[in-house]
Formats: sequence, structure tokens, C-alpha cells
Amino acid sequence: MSSLDAMRRSIDSQPSTLSTYRDELHRHRSEYATLKPTRTIFTGSGDSYSAALFASELSNGRLLAFDPYELSKKTWIAEEKNIVIISVSGKTKTNIKLAKKLRRKARAVVAVTSDPYSPLALKCDDTLILDHHKENVPTAGTSSYTSSLLACGFLLGKLPKALDVSKTLAGAWTWAEKAAKRSIPTSFTVIGSGLEHAVGYYGGLKFNEVLGLPATCQYPEEFGHAYLFSLKKTDSIVCMSPDYDPKTHAVSEGLRKSHLRTLSVQSRSRDLVLRGVELAFYFQCFAYVLARKKGLKECAYISDKKRLATSSAMIY
Repeated sequence: MSSLDAMRRSIDSQPSTLSTYRDELHRHRSEYATLKPTRTIFTGSGDSYSAALFASELSNGRLLAFDPYELSKKTWIAEEKNIVIISVSGKTKTNIKLAKKLRRKARAVVAVTSDPYSPLALKCDDTLILDHHKENVPTAGTSSYTSSLLACGFLLGKLPKALDVSKTLAGAWTWAEKAAKRSIPTSFTVIGSGLEHAVGYYGGLKFNEVLGLPATCQYPEEFGHAYLFSLKKTDSIVCMSPDYDPKTHAVSEGLRKSHLRTLSVQSRSRDLVLRGVELAFYFQCFAYVLARKKGLKECAYISDKKRLATSSAMIY
């Protein structure tokens, strides 16, 4: 099975796996205290950093989200705080070093990981296990990311009361097929505020690792100050929830009038966790559809063996 085949299976598994995981978390509610945002810091790398940003937005900015290496340089911030380290594999060396460093300073260090016996889990005071679809071949993170969003909601007392995202995923596939009818962009810029920015960061990572194309995520306020001037007509700008955020709407309208290539992604869900899941679906489906259109047989990061080895050496 190719990494793209595995990605497709993982994406399509989510309505079932997320519903099962939501129910599992609900059953374990009494075993985990709801974390107070002002006494909590979330951290993680890559997709997990996006999940940490998402947790901060769930708290309306009351909890801090940090890159793990940056937090390791400012350990005083963690004193008497609950530290939540999100890592799907539990093997990222910076996270492991951070957990070891903070055990005596933090109120508690909690691992959110798929492996209860991972090096990270063994260094932490407590562990919340991620339950998601797994394949025997490496692929881009999809169900592992959305399960991380559920885990963040659970720890903050914001787990959805019910979860049925079958129609949501079907809608994301329809949107992606329509959006992919244009020529493949030379790069991507995602623009979003608040929760949309947190998930937009994840979207940029999918364009990087699946398509091997440049991608970034910008706040709507920052976008026009300098980054706008680097864009080409062949680039694609994804504006997140422009109908709900006035600044993003203004940016979207300005780009449209300038004849730059724009797309809009938005969720109408009032539940913040479900909104995050839906937005993630759009990016997953779009990256996959574009990869197939591009004629790729594997995710770009799998095909580039030299860079993959360099990446692994940096991370593990």
C-alpha cells in the first residue's frame, strides 16, 4: 500500500474512529481532572503544535501554547503549571527532554500520545492515549490530528456532546474536488484568525508534506504588511471563515479585486471542537485530491528519501 492510499483510508476512517474515541473519552471523564486554562500550557511539534494552538483558542487565549524547544529555554514559565505535551509517536526528542526537565518544576506533566509505553509517556506524570486509525505504512497525519483535537477538548472540559461527521467529511470531499479543478498552485498561503489560524497552520503543513509545495499560515492583520508582496498569480490563498471574521473578509475581498487566486473554507458549527475537525477535513481532502491530480504515487515527504532522513535526524 502506498502512503497516499494509506492517507485516503485514514481520512475516510474518521467518522467512525472519532465517534468511538469521543465515547471512550466520555467514559473516562471521572479519571481526568478538567484543566484550568490559566494554570496550563500546551506544547507540541508539527501537527501537534497546531493542536496546542487549537487548545489555546478553545480557552479563548487563557492558556499558553508553546513550541517545545522554546518552552525548554523558558522553564520558569512552567512553574506550578500543568504542562500538556502532545506527541503522536511519543518519540520526539525535544518533547522527551522537555518532560524530563519540567518534572520537578511543573504541577504535572501530561503526555497526549498514541503509545502508552513511548519514551515520552514514561517521562510524564500522566498519559492520555490517542485512539485513531493506523496503517502499516507511514503517511501524512490525518486521523491522528483530529483525535488530538478531541483530546484537547476533553482535557479542557469541551468534549462535544455528540459526534457524527459523516456528512461533514462528504462535504469536504465535494469541496476539494471542485477546488482542485483549477491548475495546481505553485504555493499556498492560508489566512485565518483565532481557531481558524490554529487549524490553518495544520493545513499549511499538509501542503508541505503531501504535495512538497511551499505553504504558510498568516494572520489577516499581518498578511498585508509584507507577505502580500511575495505572492504570484500562480499562488493560491485560502481564506478561512471570511463570512464570520471581518478582517479575513476584508482581506479576501481585497485579494479578489486584485485578481489573485483565492479559495474560501468555512465551518458553520457552533461547537469549537467540531469546527476544528471540519476545517481539518477540508485541508486533508484538498491535499489528497491535488496529490492525485499531480500524479504523485506517494506523499512528497516519503518520496524524498534524503530529506526524510534529515528530518528524522532532527526530530528523533
